[in-house]
Amino acid sequence: MTKTTATLETFDFLELLVMLAEGRRTGVLRVFREHEFQAWLRDGRIMHLQFGELVGVPALVALLSDPRGHFNFDENLLHPAPLMDHQMEDVALEALASLPVPDLVLQGPARIAAPERVARMSWSLREENVLREVAAGTPLSQLSQDPQARQLLGRLARLGLLVARRSRVARLTVAMTHEVQGVGVVNESILRRWREDVGKHVSHVAVRDTVGEVHSVPVVGSASAAALLLLPPELMLRTQMHAGDAVLVRPL
Repeated sequence: MTKTTATLETFDFLELLVMLAEGRRTGVLRVFREHEFQAWLRDGRIMHLQFGELVGVPALVALLSDPRGHFNFDENLLHPAPLMDHQMEDVALEALASLPVPDLVLQGPARIAAPERVARMSWSLREENVLREVAAGTPLSQLSQDPQARQLLGRLARLGLLVARRSRVARLTVAMTHEVQGVGVVNESILRRWREDVGKHVSHVAVRDTVGEVHSVPVVGSASAAALLLLPPELMLRTQMHAGDAVLVRPL
């Protein structure tokens, strides 16, 4: 059982809930105020929320509206008569919908930071469309012109599920290789970053050569490729690229 306490002046309460949920913790998170707030978890799921006479999501809304007090987490305790059994993200999103829309700091293209968490959550068709626009790279400043989309984006950002999209373009130098046929080779770490960014396996890249022509090239990864785009002779012939060319490469 955890006995130490800390203050919400230095901790974000939703971040605490996320941490406990991701750790699949069981116990009760208490916030000590004039009325005690309690968030009961079992294996990371929200089982019960209470703040004075408020029960359920309204209790969380009340705390988030005025997040102050000292808190602690008592491990391995179970509520005797829980009234809920929900994912933390679903509960948090419902609570945030009752609060003023937070400022949206991100304005450009963004990406979902934890696609597996978002995939487990319940979305309306309209919200799914917004998520698809985010995945397609539509700038958030454009999406947020719709008030409902702005609210969704603000809630996702508040939960740490929306982050700035990194540049996908890599500047590489062309070199010849005889170790593969029919595919180019790029550094595995670059492929991994692209895969994390676009949320899918990257099998082809667009290569802009020194005269501005863009070529679609199938690729595989290699730890030894460094900052090179390794091409077999047949691909160099097809694309008319030469060893030593500096090219811009992005995933397709």
